[in-house]
Amino acid sequence: MNADVGESVSDDMDPPENVVATHLTIPAWAVSLVLHVTGLLALALFVFDPPLPPLERLVLTQDPFEDPVVLEALDVVVSDERTNQVGAESEQGAEMAEAVAPEISDVVVTSVETVTDQVADVLVQPLELMPTAKKLTEAIVVKGAVSGVGTAGASGAVDRLAAEINGYLEQRSRKTVVFWLFDQSVSLAAQRKEIASRLDRVFDEIGVAHGGPKSKRLLNMVVGYGKNITPITKEPTNDCQTVVEAIRSIEIDESGVENTFTAIGAAAEAGWRFRNATPRENVLIIVFTDEVGNDEDKADQATAYCQKLGIPVYVVGVPAPFGQRQVKIKFIEPDPDYDQSEQWAVVEQGPETLYPEVVRIRSGRLQNDAIDSGFGPFSLNKLCAATGGIYFAVHPNRNASGRVSDRDVAAMASQLRHFFDPELMQQYRPDYRTKAEIESLLAENRAKKALVEAAKNSEISPMESPTTTFPRKDDGDLARLLGLAQRDAALLLVQVDRIYEMLEKGLNDRPKIKEKRWQAGYDLALGRVLALKVRTDAYNSMLGQAKAGMKFQKPESDTWELVPADDVSGVDSRTQKMAAQAKELLERVVAEHAGTPWALLASEELKTPIGYQWEERHTGVNKPAMNAGNNNNNPPAPQDDQKKKLAPPKPKRNLKNV
Repeated sequence: MNADVGESVSDDMDPPENVVATHLTIPAWAVSLVLHVTGLLALALFVFDPPLPPLERLVLTQDPFEDPVVLEALDVVVSDERTNQVGAESEQGAEMAEAVAPEISDVVVTSVETVTDQVADVLVQPLELMPTAKKLTEAIVVKGAVSGVGTAGASGAVDRLAAEINGYLEQRSRKTVVFWLFDQSVSLAAQRKEIASRLDRVFDEIGVAHGGPKSKRLLNMVVGYGKNITPITKEPTNDCQTVVEAIRSIEIDESGVENTFTAIGAAAEAGWRFRNATPRENVLIIVFTDEVGNDEDKADQATAYCQKLGIPVYVVGVPAPFGQRQVKIKFIEPDPDYDQSEQWAVVEQGPETLYPEVVRIRSGRLQNDAIDSGFGPFSLNKLCAATGGIYFAVHPNRNASGRVSDRDVAAMASQLRHFFDPELMQQYRPDYRTKAEIESLLAENRAKKALVEAAKNSEISPMESPTTTFPRKDDGDLARLLGLAQRDAALLLVQVDRIYEMLEKGLNDRPKIKEKRWQAGYDLALGRVLALKVRTDAYNSMLGQAKAGMKFQKPESDTWELVPADDVSGVDSRTQKMAAQAKELLERVVAEHAGTPWALLASEELKTPIGYQWEERHTGVNKPAMNAGNNNNNPPAPQDDQKKKLAPPKPKRNLKNV
């Protein structure tokens, strides 16, 4: 064919009369220009990933890795297909772990920013809809974001993990490399042994042990971490017995330091060569820990790194205490050479949010109680969500109904007093967006911003056992006692007023809040602060009334006593309005957020009367004291010689390093 357009028409067909054959001659330089411009435009459509940033001090082995190569595409995308795979009871094995939950419920969860237009090796569950089993045993599972299915403790988590690994092995013929990361703290010593025993069985069930059909396609590397990162197996191995023995051989790190995110980043760096192999191989990171980690500042770096390499991270961890960073655990020494008596150690297992959202008011029956937040620690939970992994929040008391006593708390478990339905709690998920996005969210709504600011500044401790009994020896002594009590009330009121003023600034934006978590959080905070303010004002007012002069109605009475009461008629009208507002807010939390931590705290606040009233009684304050001396010449009790023969007490471990 030449450039003559007229010759493109078939010779045996006459063109229409109105069509004039036109001769167009296209120069060679024009053709070349068109081709070059087209090529440049095509190249401009491609976006190349920048080189992976080097990880700061994330070194797993002694030999440093070579400079990173550029991956062809980001390997993590969101799958549009919904999965019904959920966990199972720990004793049922991997087959049951792959079964569908008996009851499935759709929940809305907070999405994490992901790329959806590139070919992926790792399927991340959709972050908008997740299956949730209504019946749980001892763990909550978070897949790709925040949803729960039932497993039984750490063993149940291993069964669910076995199903995940098996899915990768069956998904493609390529190899799968699993990095097993174990926190080396003494508090996790018993769990490490439990996991080793469980894996021995699980490896056999999924066909990778003893030369099974999939044994050549699964490689495992065991890593211990504390203050340092220690590869227990020097290289990934398909010898399952070696893996089990390596886990059992992990030594306790006495430093008390847990560099969790450094270890995750180091494992991702070690998995680099497998993700860049030809063909590319699957890499999974599985972490066992019972704390947040001392290097939380590296969480975003480790998350971005794993996302870039397409490596999902799974964490078998603990539930975060509601609105708290620290919680007590029942520490029972696993080493028989140490004192094995029950002790309570303080550890960091929270909070569940990036910024605090709970105004701390230590009052009422629950003032010293830690309760379940329904979620894992924020940074670890977000890491699993962003990489398409699972967060297992394991606690042996999860099925407890009512308040959990110290006696019922299992060894090495946290002292969480109350637990909540994990399916219901999905409606109150924390926000797992970026820090900048969350700050923008706060800037858009004054009520949310006020809640966070008040939570940051709050640790309101009402008058420690406020004085309620005032014996009258004489008018001067009674006035002195009343004045001291008023001073304590005034000091507390300054702190309460400061928090109240912060929250009041957001009141006009409260109707704009649509998320249940923020609604419950703001209403509870303002309701409790108002209730405390009313109680303090009422207390101070009643003291002033007594200082002005009160007369006993009964001749035998010699003591005035302040008794809690719901009657606030003795205070000014402004305080009465605040009392009504506090009650309205707290009742709304109970009604609209039943079965949640917010409702529990609100209901307890409502049980505490908001005012006071005076009562008189006889205490014998003016009765002369009797001589309490002992004039009997009783001989001293004999010493127990047997105690002298007892062995010296065993040493106690430093609870700061558990």
